Amino acid sequence: MHVMREPLFIRGWIARCVAISVRILGVLLLSASPSAAQDAGRTAAAERCPGDNGGITLPPGFCATVFADNVGHARQMVVAPNGVVYVNTWSGTYYRNDTPPPGGFLLALQDTTGDGRADAVVRFGPGADSGNAGGTGIALYKGALYAETNDRIVRYPLSPGAIAPSAPPEVIVSGLPLTGDHPMHPFRIDAQGALYVDLGSATNSCQVENRMPNSPGIQPCTELETRAGIWRYDANRTGQRFSPAERFATGLRNGEGIAFDSAGRMFVTQHGRDQLRENWPRLYTPEQGAREPAEELVQLERGADYGWPYCYFDLAQHKLVLAPEYGGDGGKAVGLCAGKRAPIAAFPGHWAPNDLLLYDGRQFPAAYREVRSSPSMVRGIARRCPRAATMWCSSPWRTARPPGRSSSCSLMDLPARSKNPGRPRTARRASPSDLTVHFIFRTTNAGGFGA
Repeated sequence: MHVMREPLFIRGWIARCVAISVRILGVLLLSASPSAAQDAGRTAAAERCPGDNGGITLPPGFCATVFADNVGHARQMVVAPNGVVYVNTWSGTYYRNDTPPPGGFLLALQDTTGDGRADAVVRFGPGADSGNAGGTGIALYKGALYAETNDRIVRYPLSPGAIAPSAPPEVIVSGLPLTGDHPMHPFRIDAQGALYVDLGSATNSCQVENRMPNSPGIQPCTELETRAGIWRYDANRTGQRFSPAERFATGLRNGEGIAFDSAGRMFVTQHGRDQLRENWPRLYTPEQGAREPAEELVQLERGADYGWPYCYFDLAQHKLVLAPEYGGDGGKAVGLCAGKRAPIAAFPGHWAPNDLLLYDGRQFPAAYREVRSSPSMVRGIARRCPRAATMWCSSPWRTARPPGRSSSCSLMDLPARSKNPGRPRTARRASPSDLTVHFIFRTTNAGGFGA
C-alpha cells in the first residue's frame, strides 16, 4: 500500500485498479505513533507484525489481524465505548438471494483477550428464516443501539454487562422505500437526537426506461418526492412513519456516508450516476465513461438541492453540468445546474465512497491527520473499471472551513479469500488513537499496543 498526494479533485487513478475478492468483515483497528522517533522506526517496526496482516498490504508501521470472518455481507458498523463492535449485515435480492449465515443479521463482536480477534460473537435480531433481509445503517445513541432492518429503523436497549440486547426492539421509523436500485438506508444521529436517513434513488438517472440507451429523463422527476435525498426524523420518538414531508435535502442519488464535525456541520458522500458512455455513446468517449461523473463529498444543509438527476459533477471541469437525459450535450451545457449545490470535494467516477469518518486524533502519520482529516472508504465497481479498487482517502480539514484542495490516498491490496467478493464499507473510531475500518481486520501500529 502506498500514499500519494494529488489535488482534492483527483484524477488519474482509474488505471491503478487492484483486484479485490473479500469474503470477510474486517475491523481494521488502525493506529500509528505520533512521535518523530516512532515515525522514523515504522519500517523496522512493521517487520515485527505477527502473521501476515490477514493477507492485506498496509503502510509501514501498521499491523492487522482478522478480527472476525465469515459474518455475511457486512454493511456498516459502530463501536461502543466498551469496545464492542456492532455490525449490520444484509442479504436478499441485492445479493442475488444467496444464503446468509444462520441467526440474526445483527452482530456483536468483542475481543476479551486482547489478541486482536473477536472471541465473543453474538448474532441477534431477525434472521432470514423470518423473511427478513437485514440492513445497512447502525448507530449508538443514549445507550441504545439503532439499526436498519428491512423498511424500518429500530432501537434496542443495551443492558450493562451484556454485549448483545435481549429485549425486543422498538420501531422508530417504518415504511421506508425498499424498491429500485438503492433500497439501503444508511443513517446517522446527531447530538440532539435528529435522525438523518439516506433514501437512495430508485433509478440510475430518472429515465423513462431505467438504464436504457437514449431514454429521456422523466420531466419533472417525481421520484424526488420520496427518494434521492436525506430525510430527518427524531431518534427519541417511536412510531414514526415515512412520508415526503420529512425530506431534509434533495438531489443526492445515494448518500451512503454521513458524518458530523465538532461544530455540528453534516457532510455526506454521494455516489454519482452510471452509464454516461453506455447510454449516450454519441456524447461520451469510453475514457469519459470511466472517469465521469465525479463522486462527491457535500456539506449537507436543510433545503439544499444537489442536482440529481438533472445534473452531474464533471470532474475534468470541476463544475455541475446538465445530464444528457435532460438536454445535456456531453458536458458543455450548464442550464439549471448553475442553481444547484456543488460538492466541496470530488473523486473519480465510480469509486463509490461508502462511508465517512472525521478523524481528529494524533496517532496516525501526518498524511492522515493534517489538523483534521476526513477518511472515507472508496471502492471501485468492476463494470466501470477493469478491476475493482479499494482506497483510503484523507482530505485536510480545517476547523472553520471545509477541506482544503489536497488529499492523501492509499491503495489497499486485499487478498482473495473466497470466490464471493465483498465490499469494504465502513470506517469507525474505536478510541482516541485507533480507527476501525470495515472488512474486519484489526490493525495496530507495530510498535504500539498488541495486534
